[in-house]
Amino acid sequence: MLKFWGALLALVLVAAACGGGNDDDDGGAQPGPAEPTAAPAPDEPDAPDDSGDGAEPAPDEPDAPDEPAPDEPSDSGDGDEPSEPAPEEPVDIGFDEPRGDLFIDFHKTFDRSHPFQPLDVFCTATPDPDSPPQATDAGITEDSITIVHLRTKLEELEGIGFAVPVGDPKEMFETFTKVINEECNGIWGRKIDLQLVEVSALGGGGVDIDTLRNQACIEATEDKNAVIVVNTTGFQGTATLCIAEHDTLFLTTQGNPRDFHEQANGLLYSLSPVAEDSLSNMVAAIIASGALEGKTIGVVWPDTPSQPEAFQLGAIEPLEAAGYNVAVAEQIGCGGETTCTEGKDIAVEQLLEEGVDVLFPGLNILSLPQLILEMVNQGFAPGDVQFYNSDFNSQAGDLVSGQIARFGGDVSAELYNGAIIIDDAPTGNFRSDDPVLSFNAPLNIMCNETYAANNSTGARHVREVYGSYDSAYGMTSTVCNEMRMVARAIYDAGPNPTRQDIYTAFQNLGSVDIQHQLPATFGPDKFGAPDVVTELVFNFPCPADPDIPTCIQQTAPYRPIG
Repeated sequence: MLKFWGALLALVLVAAACGGGNDDDDGGAQPGPAEPTAAPAPDEPDAPDDSGDGAEPAPDEPDAPDEPAPDEPSDSGDGDEPSEPAPEEPVDIGFDEPRGDLFIDFHKTFDRSHPFQPLDVFCTATPDPDSPPQATDAGITEDSITIVHLRTKLEELEGIGFAVPVGDPKEMFETFTKVINEECNGIWGRKIDLQLVEVSALGGGGVDIDTLRNQACIEATEDKNAVIVVNTTGFQGTATLCIAEHDTLFLTTQGNPRDFHEQANGLLYSLSPVAEDSLSNMVAAIIASGALEGKTIGVVWPDTPSQPEAFQLGAIEPLEAAGYNVAVAEQIGCGGETTCTEGKDIAVEQLLEEGVDVLFPGLNILSLPQLILEMVNQGFAPGDVQFYNSDFNSQAGDLVSGQIARFGGDVSAELYNGAIIIDDAPTGNFRSDDPVLSFNAPLNIMCNETYAANNSTGARHVREVYGSYDSAYGMTSTVCNEMRMVARAIYDAGPNPTRQDIYTAFQNLGSVDIQHQLPATFGPDKFGAPDVVTELVFNFPCPADPDIPTCIQQTAPYRPIG
């Protein structure tokens, strides 16, 4: 359903990926176990009877045995047999889960009686506090808590031919906020005060895109006093840290580098894996398959802020540590914008000279099609190169990867055909006849039904539209998930929370609902939600639907990350 994109676009489109851009891609670590239960203490010797009822054993029954010695098991009190632990009650997860024990065990970790964790409704009525709420902190008044929706203006992409049909995220956030405030009694007597801050997807007017994003950060944090900032349309670069530096939690769909998370001090979380993890998960899977033996490897990445370092740590170093030589490692310049093409011709020349037959490209929605077309123009033919990708720049979704054919033509799609992608998104599964692969999670259904019943425009999104995944359906699910996580944290922080109380509650959410109800967790040191990955393949033409040029399909079962 969606994720995140290059400079901003990569990020922006990531939004699509994360919200609904890919078939089902969203956006690593393994599911956290349920809270450990303390082992039962050894039975204590029976205490002398002090009931005071003076009852003696019946004459026809043997005298009660002496008090057991300390090293003997205690009597259960109901006769002769030692007590046995009661059998564990089976946990009802509330629906039939066809994807196996990995998923079933994860679903058991939820408390679906929590006001913001049901599967049949978005939320249930929350209680009123025992005493009137009090203003406690910036953005927390006696009657409201300020949440800022930071929206990247994806509609700007239409002007350059990269339309991102993810519906109206602004209306989606407003709708789920209305449900919390009107249908579920707010949270501990307060309403969510949802504010909007918008930022350009492309920049322009002589202003660097990173500068525009930092301006948006200032508006959200200083001008509007956001307690939490939410984003599903992509947001990248140093402005991500700007939000955390203003002691504000940022929940996004964009994968961010580990260094950003460390600098954010527990205030930056994503529905996608940490950037290095997205890359290292891919590299580890490909190394384990043995597919790199005897191959000449190339790696290409953009100079988008923080991405070169992430590629070094997440891709190049693991390859070299496993004993593989990276014959070509090239950075493509973006010139401070979202399209990265500077030096692509030189990079392709080096790929040819070195005879590279395996390539890890890390470019965004605007840039990868141009690199592939340059490879075609310089003589690469189908079958010459095996591509490996991840959702590092949203390339695990149909919406983004499909641009390779749209802007590079059939020749580019033929060259990229068979690219293997490692990610958590079950992209393309809605097309499958397999009931396991095509399973539509109750969470996705509930979120979209809630939106359809409550939005002010009458919009209704369905899973499939004319043979393609409806990206707006996925975006709706992602917005729904983000607002429930925010509401859970506020509720768990108690009736009169400070900002830090809410952040501590968020950092301890544990199991969280993301698209498709994939295993996912947040914790004090767990900043990227997904806990599983699978293998996908890019197809041209699409074997499941001849009416569309390309598609991605899942080709392996899910496995835990790690």
